Amino acid sequence: MATSSFYLKVISANRVFFAGKCRSLIVPEFDGQKEILAHHEDMVIAIDEGQMKFQPEGSDEWIHAVVGMGFVEIVNNRVTLLVETAEKPEEIDVRRAEEAKQRLRRDFARSRVSMSIITQEQHLQELWQDLRQHLESRIYDTYVGLHLPERL
Repeated sequence: MATSSFYLKVISANRVFFAGKCRSLIVPEFDGQKEILAHHEDMVIAIDEGQMKFQPEGSDEWIHAVVGMGFVEIVNNRVTLLVETAEKPEEIDVRRAEEAKQRLRRDFARSRVSMSIITQEQHLQELWQDLRQHLESRIYDTYVGLHLPERL
């Protein structure tokens, strides 16, 4: 008889968050969520930041956590989730999270300014190319006009 559980190990940058038997794991992907059950097909999945949850074997309760980006590897009914961070809601330092949010906003604003400058530079290059082609065309027309015989 096949078991309805699999071995799960959740590893973050600073600790092993969980290691043990599990019945279900739901992780955030870039386009939604993915549920992993026992005997799932072997694969590697990119994980986005967000909420994950899992149900340990022998429990009806779900354990929730917030994870950073990473990936999950599924091989032979063993699942390894490698992420930047993994924290239970009660472990989250609100002050640190607010500081990170402010840094992200500041970095986003800087990146928007940088993109605006790059876009403007590209637009100026396109205008310069158009002007150059126009001038070259006018010079050519003038040159040809000067050297054409009066009667054809």
